[in-house]
Amino acid sequence: METQLVQILANMISLLTVLSCLFLKVPQILYIRKKQSADGIYMQAMLMEITGFTIVTLYNYTNQYSVMTYLEYPIILLQVYVLLYYVLKFKGYLSAPVVPFLITAYFAIILSFVLEILPKEILSYLVPFCTPLSGSAKVTYIYGIIKAANADAVSLTTWIISVLTNISRLFTVYVDSADTKLMINFLVSTTLSAGVLATAIYYQRYPTKPTPQKQRRRRSLSADRNHQHKE
Repeated sequence: METQLVQILANMISLLTVLSCLFLKVPQILYIRKKQSADGIYMQAMLMEITGFTIVTLYNYTNQYSVMTYLEYPIILLQVYVLLYYVLKFKGYLSAPVVPFLITAYFAIILSFVLEILPKEILSYLVPFCTPLSGSAKVTYIYGIIKAANADAVSLTTWIISVLTNISRLFTVYVDSADTKLMINFLVSTTLSAGVLATAIYYQRYPTKPTPQKQRRRRSLSADRNHQHKE
C-alpha cells in the first residue's frame, strides 16, 4: 500500500513537472523578443543544453522508460529551438551558411537512433557525459552573465522553474527506475541552475554600467537591426 502511494505521488509530481515545463523557456523567449538583445546569453551554453537534452530524451525513449519521467525534455527542446532562433537572430548569425548544415546533421542523427540505424548502446556511453555537459552549459551561462555584467536578457522565472523541476525529477526518477546516471545528472543540474538564478538575481539587483566600448557595440547592433527592419 505504501509503495502504491509513493508511486501515485511520483506520478502526480511528474505531471506537475511536465506541465510547468510547458512554459519553462517561454518567459526567456518573450524577454529576449521584448529587449531585442541576447546580451549575457552564450550560444555555446545553448548548444550544450540542446545536446544534453537530446541525448537524455533518446536514452529514455530507446530504453522504453515511462514517458512521464522524461516528457519534459522534448517539450523543453522545442522551446530551446525557438530561443536559439532568436539568439542567432539578435546576435546576427542567423544567415551563416553553416547553420542549415548543422541543423540537417542534428536531425539526421536523431532519426538514426529512433529508427535503430545507430545502436542504442551508444547512448548508454553518452548519458554520463550529459552531467558534465549540463554542468558546463550552466557554468557558461553564469560566465556569460558575469562577463557582460548584465542579466537583463535572463528571465528569473525560467530559472526558478528549472530549479524546482530538477528537484522534483530527483524524486520521480528514484521511484520509477532509480537510475543512478539520471539521478546524478539531476542533482548537478539542480545545484547549477540555482547558481545561474543567484547570479542573475545579483546582476539584476546590482547592474554594472556598460563600458563605452560596449555602449558603442550595442548602438551599432541596434542600428543594424533597424536598418534590416526597414529593408
